[in-house]
Amino acid sequence: MSLFISSNLFWSCYKQEKTIAIITVLDNNTNSPLENVNVRLFYDNFNGTNVPIIDEEKTTSSNGSATFDFSDNYQDGQAGFAVLDVEINEVYMGVINIVEMSTTEKVIFIP
Repeated sequence: MSLFISSNLFWSCYKQEKTIAIITVLDNNTNSPLENVNVRLFYDNFNGTNVPIIDEEKTTSSNGSATFDFSDNYQDGQAGFAVLDVEINEVYMGVINIVEMSTTEKVIFIP
């Protein structure tokens, strides 16, 4: 009986951390944050259907940041999370390697 209670307490104490991506968009000339910029993070599976597996869009706030929460997409035991394409106002700007159960940040400068 005590073994059951001990193991049950162990598993109930486990808390999965959030998987967050923060994209900050700054003006290339002034380093000022840019508000109301469309940020898209996505992953295309390239299986011929052209339907992205992950496709999230946010608008930057007054501090130039858009925050994405991928906690529901992460599976316990998964090695790594995802490398996603980044678009700013529909222009490809590179990739972000999102690390599982942590906050990953990327700063993008645009003219």
